[in-house]
Amino acid sequence: MIVKRRTFPLRIKINDAIQRRLPVNHPKLPEVIQDSMKTRAGHKGEEALDYYTSLLHEDEFHIFQGIRLKSGQTHFQIDSLLLSPSFALIIDAKNMAGTLTFHSPFNQMKRTFNDKTDTYEDPILQVKRHRLLLMKWLNDHHFPQIPIEYLVFSSNPSTALRNPNNDQEIYHRVCPPGKIIFKIEEFISKYKKELLSEKEYKKLSKLLFKSDVPSGSHLHQFKIDPSESLTGVQCPSCSQYAMERYSGTWNCTHCGITAKDAHHQAIEDYFLLINDRITNKQFREYLHIHSPKLATKLLANMNLKCQGTTRRSCYYTPN
Repeated sequence: MIVKRRTFPLRIKINDAIQRRLPVNHPKLPEVIQDSMKTRAGHKGEEALDYYTSLLHEDEFHIFQGIRLKSGQTHFQIDSLLLSPSFALIIDAKNMAGTLTFHSPFNQMKRTFNDKTDTYEDPILQVKRHRLLLMKWLNDHHFPQIPIEYLVFSSNPSTALRNPNNDQEIYHRVCPPGKIIFKIEEFISKYKKELLSEKEYKKLSKLLFKSDVPSGSHLHQFKIDPSESLTGVQCPSCSQYAMERYSGTWNCTHCGITAKDAHHQAIEDYFLLINDRITNKQFREYLHIHSPKLATKLLANMNLKCQGTTRRSCYYTPN
């Protein structure tokens, strides 16, 4: 049973908004594009993992997709957590093309792709840290200690996996796509004894769901000032910020296309990059319109929450 479903990463939404709003010659743009590609690849790998775990019998596990927990002053995110009354399983998904070579003596992994080699921390080390943090989290919340297993899922079927030191942990813990279900079945066969009562199992599952802490904005990592972003309404056809509002619709002065709701994307960008609330005045300044009455009408038709009834009213998304 899936208790917590994976959501589309906020990080990707923010990166997309940055790319729409930054001038094409902005020095930070290549860094944003690179981060976006990496995050999208990671999300694709996690979705591949979700497909395989969906093949399990729904009564075998409570599944938490992309759960982020707090332990002390530390937050840790688990790509997929499978919980049963007998054991828990942490799975970390990696979606990397090329050849992955695991160098266990140094806890490193090298990826060779397109004649380029990059070095990363061994993902087994990362998932083992998550295991320790989850053990501490369970202890802090006064739950019985249950076995916690861990796997690294290599989601790309064309990725070559290399283990030059013949490390047994790598053989047992790193799984290509076709192996993951069989590895999970091994753990099910290994752990037969139920260590959590039905009441404890349900209580733990509810607490895990309630304790999930969504990740916040990562704009600070790029050190981009909001004043550097472009304002106005972007044309959905030619991508120019050349839309003007008249005769009840948006009209592009560059390519001539018309669009009734082109301002929706602009306000979504505002909420992602500037602030999670907007006033009538800020709306007009951001969209380059002059009429407070028109701004009120457009805001009222966007299914936004409104706080206050005066000219200082703020609008925000209902979620």
